[in-house]
Amino acid sequence: MQESEQYLELIRRDPFLRAMLASYENVAGSTAGKDVLDYGCGYGWGSYLLSCHCRRVTAYDPDQERIEFASRVFSRKNIHFISEEACLSGKYYDLICLFMVLHNIRDCEDILIHLPGYLNPGGMIMFSYKSTYRALVPVLDQWACDCGFTLAHSSQSYLSDEESVEERCYYKNRDEEWFYAL
Repeated sequence: MQESEQYLELIRRDPFLRAMLASYENVAGSTAGKDVLDYGCGYGWGSYLLSCHCRRVTAYDPDQERIEFASRVFSRKNIHFISEEACLSGKYYDLICLFMVLHNIRDCEDILIHLPGYLNPGGMIMFSYKSTYRALVPVLDQWACDCGFTLAHSSQSYLSDEESVEERCYYKNRDEEWFYAL
């Protein structure tokens, strides 16, 4: 079995990682022919899954060791792994994914302010976070209001009776060809 598939099998066995994987799988069907930014891609397995469907994935994470691992294990022709945020400047995407990222950033409002600058007209931004980080909800609501985004979809994937993974998908200048499949 290929190394990338071995890692994906391990991910599918872990309840938390499987819930993260579900976020990527949920959005994968709507990425055909699209350019996607996986912001905070970590070890790159989500970017790898998206690359099966979309035109191109830019996988960004500030941790150089994670990017090196991702480049080695989850490399594909249509994935570009980067660890320098400056490399995103001047690039535009149809979909931006931030799965389990915002709660790890000290000043997530600063990141949120810059995200729309990477988005093509009609594009979407999708977030996921654990329900224990509900403090993100008012932050995301305020950001959406300030930047002119509308909540297109929200859902939950339960990890246990006490905890879930929440997903929120926002759009601006809605493009009718986008379809979010659950």
